[in-house]
Amino acid sequence: MTMVVWPHRAASQFQSRRSQNMSNAGTSATSYRIVMAGGGTGGHLYPGLAVADALEAHIRARGGKLELVWAATPRAVDQRLLSKFGDLYIRQPVQPLVKEFGKLWGFWTGWRESCRFWETYFREHRVQAVVALGGYAAGPAAYVAAKRRIPVVLLNPDALPGRANRFLLKRADVVVTQWPLAKEYQAGIRGKVMPLGCPIRPELVATTREEGGKKLGIDPSRKSLVVTGASLGAKTINDAVIELLGDPKVRKHFEDRWQIVHLSGVDQAAMVREAYSKLPGIHVKVIDYCDDMASLWALADLAIARAGASTCAELSACGVPSLLLPYPYHTDMHQRANANELEKVGGALIIDDAKDAKLNAKAIKTPLESLLYDDAKRAKMAANARAAGKPAAAESIAHEILGLIASS
Repeated sequence: MTMVVWPHRAASQFQSRRSQNMSNAGTSATSYRIVMAGGGTGGHLYPGLAVADALEAHIRARGGKLELVWAATPRAVDQRLLSKFGDLYIRQPVQPLVKEFGKLWGFWTGWRESCRFWETYFREHRVQAVVALGGYAAGPAAYVAAKRRIPVVLLNPDALPGRANRFLLKRADVVVTQWPLAKEYQAGIRGKVMPLGCPIRPELVATTREEGGKKLGIDPSRKSLVVTGASLGAKTINDAVIELLGDPKVRKHFEDRWQIVHLSGVDQAAMVREAYSKLPGIHVKVIDYCDDMASLWALADLAIARAGASTCAELSACGVPSLLLPYPYHTDMHQRANANELEKVGGALIIDDAKDAKLNAKAIKTPLESLLYDDAKRAKMAANARAAGKPAAAESIAHEILGLIASS
């Protein structure tokens, strides 16, 4: 059972639950203890898990041992992905920094308690590095580590760094980006910036179409449109696609040679399934949540998607042409900046999310029909996307982390 450790409990309680041999794990030249800091969304955790796998492979090949400690949150996605790490999964009380005055106290107390935990933990344990996965949950461990001169590697896969990452940019020894960091964010950075890419798991580019179809129960012989709003789903995309399929001309594509694989998100799955039940004849499979994106992208001939950093990395590495509707509610519109990078290389088309089903359906219709008809255009976009991909990013980042530890 996963132990819940809150920072206001002394870190010595964590130590008492670990055996004495683990307290010595960081003292051997071939043993590593690394803190992976971040969570709250799959967009932060999946890249971290990819780097964790690469680190483990590197260290095991050298005959060494690795202990990973996860500084995350109690959110459901964190529990689903990290519970297997047992008491090495720390559920921090840190909260996002919001502008609402009434919530500032909650942020401050959560930040202070989380930092206090890591101050004690780093004092009692030898940690070789902290890998900050981005977002508010990465803040406390990375901030305290930087103060104690423990090497910090920051993953910043979005084209525009968010508030938490801007705070950490000046504290990290290495900043890993997916695209070159804009000049306005480079001032005061103490470490080096390396555009190594957004880490993905190797199986994402190793799964065949036939394997993917078998695993997901989908006909691999039909062309597939993947609709996804990432791990939580996207209501505006779900609504727009359902609205679009009300057009008989569009619907006919999915009665004939195309099929839809629709990742709806758990909360919206029932609504999406009910909507499709009123559109008979369409070849469609609705999936609430998919933890096998390798199989999904292996089947994809075209995608309608958000433009999160991980989604863009997967689309490019797997060579999937896409219509991107960036998340429209962020103040800095960083998903729009991500989408711009993929559109610039000719791998995607951007459709601004109007937050209205009818308007979105109207905007999607013409480019979607053009791509459904035009095999050559899709092939060109796929090649462009693949050429911009960095499928070995996790391997490169793991190598950089271990190099930084060695030099420290």
